[in-house]
Amino acid sequence: MKHKVLMMDRVSPKMEMLSREYVNEQTEIIFCKNDRDREEHIATADVLVTFTNGISKDWIEKAERCRFIQKLGAGVNNIDIKEASKRGIPVANTVGLNATSVAEHTVMLMLATYKHLVQAHTAIAKESRWLKTELRDRSYELSYKKIGLIGFGNIGKKVSQLLSGFQCDVSYFDILRLTEKEEEELGISYKTVDELVTSCDVISLHVPLTEKTRHLIDEKKLAMMKPEAILVNTCRGGIVDEHALYQALKSGRLTGAGLDVFENEPIDQSHLLTGLPNVIVTPHIGGGTNEAMEAVASEAYYNINAFLYEGALGDVKNVVNREAVGSLR
Repeated sequence: MKHKVLMMDRVSPKMEMLSREYVNEQTEIIFCKNDRDREEHIATADVLVTFTNGISKDWIEKAERCRFIQKLGAGVNNIDIKEASKRGIPVANTVGLNATSVAEHTVMLMLATYKHLVQAHTAIAKESRWLKTELRDRSYELSYKKIGLIGFGNIGKKVSQLLSGFQCDVSYFDILRLTEKEEEELGISYKTVDELVTSCDVISLHVPLTEKTRHLIDEKKLAMMKPEAILVNTCRGGIVDEHALYQALKSGRLTGAGLDVFENEPIDQSHLLTGLPNVIVTPHIGGGTNEAMEAVASEAYYNINAFLYEGALGDVKNVVNREAVGSLR
């Protein structure tokens, strides 16, 4: 009997091609287009793979033969790790492989938000309005600004590196503080979250979504920010209280926001933040480049192939529930 890998989410044609290329040729791989496909194959799948939607307790319970779960990306907040661990199922992710892609998207949102790029384009393309004069009073340069990075993992470090070209004054907060020597070498300084939101021109979020970080940026934190400041979020939507952000942006308390992620995805034009002219929204595409997809697929299927055909884990450091791995460490 062939091993079966079940891709639980709809993926792009490129990712489907890469998956077929990297998975062991002896493996049957099924790409789900809807819940019906998942229901048909879930009980006989040896490996579950998720990209965006995650894997609930219900799906894990139905996956009677599942022995391994792989996330195409880093965030595992929407995978029921507790249920997987009860079954002894290792859950692996691919950390840091899309860091450059997300970092570039982050800096792009900073620039586009400061210059009201989408508003300027839309005014011309949809309304035949030429906002050359109107937008000047509300536009700012990114160069030499004070940037606050909340979270300083792989992506935060890449953002800091890119911003060095703009000669920005970069500060950070992370639960794992660097040494003073490391901070000096990187040309950054450490501050608390409150110090960052009070002093910085740009706040950029790069933390995982946990109970401790949910609504980390709330009404209180937004009220502490400078009126000229902007907020950029390319990590997880739940980090920001969207209703509080809406009020801050609508009232002019903040200059703008660039958002790639939202509490409930996908969103559409009915979402409260899409109607504001000082907000730029993108559909969770920060990590979505050809280079990032190639790297993620290569790592993910290396893990899967090693598990299925060697009885080992390809990269133990990417197993988020190592207590479930047992003798495969």
